[in-house]
Amino acid sequence: MNTKGQLSDAVYAYSLSQALTKVAPPATIGLYSSCRTRLRLLRRSIETHVNKEAKKREQDYRAQPPPRSHQPSIQSLLNVLVKMIFYWPVWTTAHQQRKNVRYIFVEFSAWHFAGSDLLWAGLAIRLCEAFQKSFGRLVLSVYRVAQHTENVKRKVIQESVGEWRAKRVCCVPLWLVCLAVLSGVIALLGLMLVVGLPAGKPGEDGIAVVESLAIATLGLPAAGAIRFTILLGKNLMFNQDINIRKAMDSSKMSSQLGFMNEVKKEMEVLSSFIRFMEVYERRKIRVVLQITNLERCTPEKIVGVLDALNILLSDEESPFISLLAVNPRIIVKCVESAGCYHSSEDNGYAFLNRIVTLPFTVPELCDTSKLNVFKNLVRGQSDNPEDCIPDENERMEISIAETPCPKDDSSVESGSQNELQNLLSSSTSQCDKYHIDADRLEMIESVFEKAMNAICNKRSLCECIGDNSISMRRIINSVRVSATIMVAVEAELSSPDTIAAWVVLANQWPCRLSWILQCVEDDEQRAEIDQGGGIDDGKTLWEVFSESRIELHMIRKEIASLLEQDGDPELFERFLKVDFPLTIRVANKFRCFTVNLDQSIRKELAIYRGSASLKDTMKKTGHAPLPLRSVLKMDMDDVCKEIRKLNLHDSYAETIKQNKLDGEALIYSNNSEIKEVLRMSLGEWTVFSIHFLGVKPPPVSATTDSVTPLGHQLSRPLQPEGAPSLSCP
Repeated sequence: MNTKGQLSDAVYAYSLSQALTKVAPPATIGLYSSCRTRLRLLRRSIETHVNKEAKKREQDYRAQPPPRSHQPSIQSLLNVLVKMIFYWPVWTTAHQQRKNVRYIFVEFSAWHFAGSDLLWAGLAIRLCEAFQKSFGRLVLSVYRVAQHTENVKRKVIQESVGEWRAKRVCCVPLWLVCLAVLSGVIALLGLMLVVGLPAGKPGEDGIAVVESLAIATLGLPAAGAIRFTILLGKNLMFNQDINIRKAMDSSKMSSQLGFMNEVKKEMEVLSSFIRFMEVYERRKIRVVLQITNLERCTPEKIVGVLDALNILLSDEESPFISLLAVNPRIIVKCVESAGCYHSSEDNGYAFLNRIVTLPFTVPELCDTSKLNVFKNLVRGQSDNPEDCIPDENERMEISIAETPCPKDDSSVESGSQNELQNLLSSSTSQCDKYHIDADRLEMIESVFEKAMNAICNKRSLCECIGDNSISMRRIINSVRVSATIMVAVEAELSSPDTIAAWVVLANQWPCRLSWILQCVEDDEQRAEIDQGGGIDDGKTLWEVFSESRIELHMIRKEIASLLEQDGDPELFERFLKVDFPLTIRVANKFRCFTVNLDQSIRKELAIYRGSASLKDTMKKTGHAPLPLRSVLKMDMDDVCKEIRKLNLHDSYAETIKQNKLDGEALIYSNNSEIKEVLRMSLGEWTVFSIHFLGVKPPPVSATTDSVTPLGHQLSRPLQPEGAPSLSCP
């Protein structure tokens, strides 16, 4: 049974939020969908779930000393300022073992910075603004003056009891020096108030002694205090986000190669600031950077933002988790068409895969969900949108109604807010079913661990994994998400080996697996049209691939960029034929649980395969062209039957049998050779070529070859290249 699209978006949002809390930074999560509204819905729902999980961990935390509150107060402000001015943080093993985490969500709408030549610099601006809002401008400015150094200190874990180490001046703690100076100043002022200033002329011995004592006591500390005050005032008045904005507006600065280096340094400063606050608050801090509306920008700016994500990932100690909410099909095309993108050995998909450590493709909406959205939009066009918002008791527990709307609502068409609310509430009756209790959490961890053990212990799985660490992380994260979804909906759990095999298959051979799924979908559509009662779901995926591999071979040039993503074709054959003979039944079961397979690949393949026009062309009467895949599957008897349907003379059917012209022979032979063998009249040849070869050929002279029909143009050159390779399409 095909279960595609039958799950609620609430399940996907919950599963991805659970994976997000397990992902180790730095990481980039690709949230893929062609519907911008669903992406907004999922992002806001994910934020709700993650904050709820963080709150739960905070309540369950029992270690001593307890974490500090991150709510603003005078006491906490003074405390953190003292720590910044007089102490250095110490990262201990106790900090590494903490489970409580604070998440800071930062939304970066690329459309807001599209007018700048350096779109990626807007990432640093948004992070600066978010940090100032979360921690305060004063705290961030004091950190830049008191803690930041040109050479950012690496995070070194130490075996230490204390979390703070005092700053020292000549081996004396800075706080003690300041206390001594302050005591001396107070004592000197008190002495002057009690005794009074000595009488006499300037320059006399008594006056000179007093002046020297005052200068010695106040001079150096006063100079240090003045310098600190000036730097602090400069950072408060001219903070870093303002400096970056000015640099972005300056064409001279924008042309300098050092500008990107300056932005990288700023990202390192923000990362070190987060590490300082982790020690102070006694909790881990993760910054989730949500990147939206990227596909609206020009290709060069899109590549710039993706390069900026590489900067975030380059620092192994970075606390950033990037959530890239985009339409991958548009992003890939923009990357490949960008003027600054030059690589003959690379393509847009590979460029994106090097950045994304957890791909999450949102499955398409089922027919019921589509109908609900359509009805809501119809009501929104005729009534007040607020009238369509469900009542409070109808909202799901994980509804996004309590989350404030982002500032880019102007980019969403009228009625989309109503669509957002009702898209989640369409699964109201299932909210209790998706509740994850402690037992299910243990089940998820058990399935995940068994699947990881299967990958580690089975040679057939282990050798299929690439040597790229990002690819490995994609597999690990995808297994966890798939297991979470299956447990959340109480689906019948497959064996951990099968779950691991399916995830590895989607990760290592995305193009071939997408081709198989597209072929299965087309066969199901064909069965519905012919009313044949469906297809055999016990058929293996390798059998499906074997039957259609010639067709895939014929369009290999058009889909070269997609095929480049796949691994070793011989390993693929052994994987599906020997090691894991998965069936159509398994594929249909896993289809709605598969989040690491880019749906845009299947859409590209569907275009070349012509599935979009399959029903229309097959329902037409007359001399409608046959699909290329139908011709390839024909034997000589099938060709003869089609000739009789065209009301052609029976002698042509005999000629077909005598020359053994089956479907493959018709496709791979030259048109002029076929015409010469059949000896048809011009009218009969026109009918034959339209039906079998796809297009009506132009008039053919006796000295020139006939033009190649459309089916041949998409699949092969004018002259046949010989038999196709059956091992590597």
